[in-house]
Amino acid sequence: MNFKEIFINFSLIILPLFILEIFSSIIVFQKEKKTGVLFSIFSYKKNSQVNYKINWDKSNNKIVPGKYKSKLSDGRVVEYTINSKGFRNKNFNKKKNTDYRIISFGGSTTMGLESPDDLTYPAQLEKKFKNNGYNVEVLNFGFSSKSLNFIRELFFTEAIQYKPDFITIYSARNSIMYDSIGTKIKIKEIQFPKLQKVNLYLINNIMSFRLLFKIYKKILSSNISTEKIISPYDEKTEHNIYYFTNQYFDTIKQIVDYAEKFDIEIILIKQAVYIDPKIQNIIQNRPLNKLIENLQSLRRNGLFEMNYEDIFWILTITILNKQIDKFEKYNNVTIVDPISNLISNQKNFEGYLHLTINGNNVLAESIYEKIKNKF
Repeated sequence: MNFKEIFINFSLIILPLFILEIFSSIIVFQKEKKTGVLFSIFSYKKNSQVNYKINWDKSNNKIVPGKYKSKLSDGRVVEYTINSKGFRNKNFNKKKNTDYRIISFGGSTTMGLESPDDLTYPAQLEKKFKNNGYNVEVLNFGFSSKSLNFIRELFFTEAIQYKPDFITIYSARNSIMYDSIGTKIKIKEIQFPKLQKVNLYLINNIMSFRLLFKIYKKILSSNISTEKIISPYDEKTEHNIYYFTNQYFDTIKQIVDYAEKFDIEIILIKQAVYIDPKIQNIIQNRPLNKLIENLQSLRRNGLFEMNYEDIFWILTITILNKQIDKFEKYNNVTIVDPISNLISNQKNFEGYLHLTINGNNVLAESIYEKIKNKF
């Protein structure tokens, strides 16, 4: 076989795959605004962003290192740093140089876009340990608008390499916003971590693989019966009740089980919002099964004569917080509940979700008091 024949045969294999990738990339971009390796060459980078808009590097699914600005509702501008590894705050070595290492996972509240680098809650938590004589570092792995599924992926593919002793997870609102929409699927224990990493890489970079994997998930989940609840923002967007009854818990359990293999302890933090503390306390005292019933009928019957958006978030976040309680007896899990301390003062919040510098301090103190005896 001469070179020309080899080239022709090779082209007959590659060309259909290339066309399939183009076709898949167009579909995924239209549906998810996500690009893989093929279309990433058309992306561009900006030097600075404001108002929570960040410079996202699609090639590694991280933030481009540099200095950024965040404009708050009162007009103040907060400057913050993204380090060389794409995470918030100072650079750190892959090799641990302290007695203990904590990695904090979460969304924008963990990333702390309302606060300077040294006043996010992970930064304040590190200060509390050091001020009390503990040699502990806390790494901020929070990303704005990222959910529990993203946290799971980041933990399996990268964070595990930094050999943390503890990880904290503060994720409810974003998980509802993104993970409870679309395909529902039963979470299975990871048998082969290296294979899982390859799988996650292909999902994020090869759009034909991503598209086929989504079809595969839809087939797997076709036998899962679930009711739907309409999003407070879009009549066409529906959240799966199954996420609130099963999938959120199952996703955390997969993280917990995986961490146990590496002797990593999980700190699960209940998320606080400030909407109507009186009603929030009433709902908090209801059992989980009653809250699920309330959620199923929320669109038809309403609750407490509140507007749909407010009661939707109070109810759904409370449900996920109660799912966290199921991990109370797990050997490698500690549960932190900062809600009462946070909602006792509206000044702890920037809006209804994000935390002020003082709110970060309250949250850091709640975490510190709960886990300090473990060091």
